[in-house]
Amino acid sequence: MLALAGRLLHNEDAARDIVHDVFARLLTGNIALVSSAYLLKAVRNSCLNHIRDLSTRDRINSLYALDTDSDDDKWPDEETIERLHAIIDRSLTAQCGNVVRLRFTEGMSYREISTTLGISEVAVYKHLRHALDVLRQKFRNNG
Repeated sequence: MLALAGRLLHNEDAARDIVHDVFARLLTGNIALVSSAYLLKAVRNSCLNHIRDLSTRDRINSLYALDTDSDDDKWPDEETIERLHAIIDRSLTAQCGNVVRLRFTEGMSYREISTTLGISEVAVYKHLRHALDVLRQKFRNNG
């Protein structure tokens, strides 16, 4: 469960806190009815809720999971954000770029994006997955 949370959040302390919170919530319920699948889903959902509640800057930092040597709390700086926007404009389709902007700039949910753009939630996920792969590759190659 901790490994799952760590992979989703890219933050060991937050991952530990979320797993701890899941177990703490169990103490108030019937532990005998809990399966390992339930625990994994609870951790996954708690991680996704945590990511949803992050600020845009924190989302970029955690979701892009870029390999940077910066220990600066102000990452990503304006230059990095401009670079992200340039990569989005040059390397992604217009639809994919729109999905990325709505998700990370506007903080919209998959459902809100799908309604706004008239596409399915699965398409939103696929666009975001593709965009994140492209951004990771470009930052690794140019960093």
